[in-house]
Amino acid sequence: MTNGSDSGTNSDFGQIESAAIEILSDLGEFTATSYWEDGPAEYLAEHARKGGLEVSIDEWGNVLATKLGNDPATPGIAFVAHTDHPGYEVVAQEGSKLTLKTLGGVGIAAGREGTRVLVIGENGERIEATVTGAEPAEGDFPKSREVAGWLGTDTVYAELADAEINLGDLPRPVIPDLPDFSIEDGLIKMRAADDLAGCAAILAALESIVNTSTDGNVYGLFTRAEETGLIGARLAAENELLPKNTIIVSVETSSVLPGAEIGEGVVIRTGDRAATFDYEAEAYLGQAVHKIKSANPDFKIQRQLMNAGGCEASAFKAFGYKVTGTAFPLGAWHNRGETGVEPEFISKDDFVGGAILIAEAAKLAGTSPKGVLARLADSPSEESDRLKSARLNR
Repeated sequence: MTNGSDSGTNSDFGQIESAAIEILSDLGEFTATSYWEDGPAEYLAEHARKGGLEVSIDEWGNVLATKLGNDPATPGIAFVAHTDHPGYEVVAQEGSKLTLKTLGGVGIAAGREGTRVLVIGENGERIEATVTGAEPAEGDFPKSREVAGWLGTDTVYAELADAEINLGDLPRPVIPDLPDFSIEDGLIKMRAADDLAGCAAILAALESIVNTSTDGNVYGLFTRAEETGLIGARLAAENELLPKNTIIVSVETSSVLPGAEIGEGVVIRTGDRAATFDYEAEAYLGQAVHKIKSANPDFKIQRQLMNAGGCEASAFKAFGYKVTGTAFPLGAWHNRGETGVEPEFISKDDFVGGAILIAEAAKLAGTSPKGVLARLADSPSEESDRLKSARLNR
């Protein structure tokens, strides 16, 4: 039985599961290389419109889907994920020889001879090519990155399988030659789970509550170019695309860590590599977990500071927003497999459980839950008297 799929709250958990899987499968077919993620963004915008959400797109291509609340002046809640994934782009062609630039952090195998890639042509066709090598890493920091398993240069060389192909106007996006999407033995495997999984979970959750009354607005924000420096999120935060009192929930996939294991549930993320997050925001997630577990005690949840990478919560925190996050524990992060460039993978149950958590937390928009801190703030008067008595009698 899928984690959290029993009914017992107002959400139709089965509907969320089927919708989330379908959306993620669809998203997997698109090119998601940073700056080339128009396909996922356009799909999310159109699906959200058809699902009854209000949709706007800012000047940088960030997609904002909104479910209006009863009192837009109360603090809303926004779930944020990014539409891009590390890849390459062709910046030069000489016959069959290509020069590629990496976009976002890729593993060292991405520049290894024999790695297969697909160039995306002007009409969306996938053109086969093979990496022939990469520029040597220069400088202490790039070399230390390679020791840690990351490619320390942004210049990679490749060769087209068909020497007669002219790619036309450059640059063109390039993706690893990996499966779009599959489910095997309870694992979702795909080229770009990070962060199309976050996008799919948010959209399925918001569409499931589109007719549910909430006090505050609920937003789904799908940002661009996260992998190259949180670019879309930083621009959205700086320009206050969302009201400043909005609670921000980053919905990410993040590399497995001790205490954040695949199959043990979606993670409530208390921080990332850049910052620790805010309890006022996390209280929404805690309250939602309490409600879900009251109906389904077997619902799995983890809680961890996941510092392997950064996420969009930190971008919003830098501009004064209250932030928290969730994460799906991720294998083969950025396609760094044990034997080379491999599909990323997450637990199907973790993914569905995360979508359910988003749906329940969204219903709390505008309610400002206090969580455990409210209980801790109650004066323990009886215990106080006992402590005084014990001290005086000793």
